[in-house]
Amino acid sequence: MLAPIMVLADEVTDIVNDVAAKLVQQLPMDKKIALKSLSPDETGLPEDFLRKLTSDLEAALLTASDFEINLANRATMEDVWQEAIEFNNADFDDLYEDANADVMLMMSPRAISSGVEIAITAYALTGNNIGKTLASSGSVLLPIDLKANLGVDVNDLNKQMAQVLAEIEKVGQTGGLISNPNTYAEFYHNARLLQQRGEVDLAMRNYEQALAEGYLFVDPLADLLDLANARYGEAGTKKYFEKKIKQNIPQELGNLGALLLGSDPIDLVQPILDQKITFSPLLSTWLQQTYLNWNRFDTLTIGKARTIAAELISADYKSSKFQTYYIDKIRGATIGESATQTHVSFMESGQMALDRTTISRTGVIYYSIGKNGYFIGSINIQDKVDTSYEIKFCYSKTRSQERICRNLDRDLNMMKDRDIGWFYVDFIQSSASSNGTDWNFGNECVHEIEYTDFNGFRVKSPILVQIASSDQYPPNSVNKIKECAGKYYRKTN
Repeated sequence: MLAPIMVLADEVTDIVNDVAAKLVQQLPMDKKIALKSLSPDETGLPEDFLRKLTSDLEAALLTASDFEINLANRATMEDVWQEAIEFNNADFDDLYEDANADVMLMMSPRAISSGVEIAITAYALTGNNIGKTLASSGSVLLPIDLKANLGVDVNDLNKQMAQVLAEIEKVGQTGGLISNPNTYAEFYHNARLLQQRGEVDLAMRNYEQALAEGYLFVDPLADLLDLANARYGEAGTKKYFEKKIKQNIPQELGNLGALLLGSDPIDLVQPILDQKITFSPLLSTWLQQTYLNWNRFDTLTIGKARTIAAELISADYKSSKFQTYYIDKIRGATIGESATQTHVSFMESGQMALDRTTISRTGVIYYSIGKNGYFIGSINIQDKVDTSYEIKFCYSKTRSQERICRNLDRDLNMMKDRDIGWFYVDFIQSSASSNGTDWNFGNECVHEIEYTDFNGFRVKSPILVQIASSDQYPPNSVNKIKECAGKYYRKTN
C-alpha cells in the first residue's frame, strides 16, 4: 500500500496537476462529470496504484477548477454501492441520482519502459452528442520506476505484443472481413483487407481503432498516414493527425507521426541528449532526416544526439527489439539496418568524424618563437556559430594556475563573410599583438570554448590542440602543452 503513495510525489504530482489544469479549461463546468480509470486487467497495473492515481487526479481537478467542477469518482461510488448492498443502510434513490453523469472522464493508464503513460478523455453521455469527445489530455508520461515501485515487469508488455502478433497471424487465416471487430488483431486485419480493396475511408477507421488500443506497432500508423495523404493531401493529413489521431495513441507513436508529417527534428534534439526518448523507430526516422538535411544539422550538438540515437537503434536492432515494433518484421529489419549503417559508415571514416560528432569542433594551433617562446597562433570553431552571441575562451598559464576566461573579439573572425558559419581567428595574419591581444602568449593550457550555434544550442566544448613547430626551433614547453591537452592533443597535419 505504501508504494503507490510514495511514487505519486514531486515530479509525478506536478505532471498530474498540470494535466488537470489543462483539462479544466476544456471541460463543461455546468455538467456532472464522472471520473473513472480502466481496470487492472485492462492496464496491467495494480489496483491500489490506479485508485491512488484516480484520487490524485480528482483532487487536482477540484483544485484547478477552484472547486467549481461537479465531479464524481466512480471508484469511490462503487465502494459506496458495495457498502450499501452489504449493510442495507443507504437511500438507493439518492445513490442512483449521484451515479448519473452527463460526461465520462476516462483515464487510460498504460505501462511502458520509461514509466506510466496516461491519456484522459472526456466523452458526452447525454444529449445529441452521446459518445462525442469533449476534451482530451493527450498522452502524458509519468516517470515511474515500474519494477521498483509497482512490481510491474515491462517484459510482460513485450509478451502482450507477442500475443497480439500471434492473434494477427491467426485472424489472417480467416480470409474475409470480420464483423463487429473488437481486438487489435481484428481491426488491423480488416484495415489491411479494406486497404487492398481500395475502400480507403473504412480502412482508415479500422487503423484508427487498432492504434487506439495502445500497442507500439509502427506499421498501422505508417499505413494510416499514407491513406490519409491520399485522401486529404499533405496539409489535410497534418490537421487530421493533430486533431483526431495524436491524442488517442501512445506518445511514442504520436511523436513519430508528427515527425513523419514534417515536425521540426530540432525539437527532439534536447530530449535525445537527455535520454528521454528511447523509442528506436522514432530515433531511426529522426536520424535519417538529420542526415538528409546535412547542411542544417551538421553541428556538434546534433552530432552528439545522433551518436546517442544510433547506439540505441543499434542495440535494439542487434537484439531484435527494434523489429518487435513492426508487424512486418522484414520492414522493421530493413529500416533498422539502414539507420544503423548510415551512422556506422560515417563514424568509420576516421578520427576527424569522431571528433566532429562526439568530442569537439574547436581547436587551437600553438606556434614557437625561437627556442623558448610559444603562443596560440590561431583559434578555430568548425561549427555553425551564431556570432551575435558571445564566444568565451578559457585558458591558463599552467595546469596548476586558475583558469582565465575571456570573450573573443568577434570582429577578428576571418570567416564572417562565408556561408559556412565557422569562426576562425589567425593572430599572426590579424596582427593581434599590435591590437593589444598579447594575452595569447605563454599559456600552456587551453580548457574550453563556449559559443551558441545556429540552432540556438549553447555549446561548451573542450579544445583540440595542435603544435606547429620545426625541429630547429622547438619550444621548451612543448611537452607541457601536450600534457595539459591530454586526450585532446592532435598531431599537426
